[in-house]
Amino acid sequence: MKINDLGRLQGLQSYKNSINKAQHQDVSKKVQVDKVEFSQAAQEKISVEKEKRIQALKEQIENGSYKVDSGKIAENLLSSWRRGNEE
Repeated sequence: MKINDLGRLQGLQSYKNSINKAQHQDVSKKVQVDKVEFSQAAQEKISVEKEKRIQALKEQIENGSYKVDSGKIAENLLSSWRRGNEE
């Protein structure tokens, strides 16, 4: 009768090593992050467009012509709530 079956112990060690490698690969995948960079020209264009929108909104608010789209607000709230429940 064999008390220490080396073949089984080596198989177990091989299995443990493969699991450790897989876990290490999963951790390294989680660390990677996508990154987007805008050129200086794109940043300036975005800034100009943003300033135009802000100015238009300020003018609408000042002269009383700004209307809140409650349907759009409700849709965005619901979609945000649904995304929160999925995670």
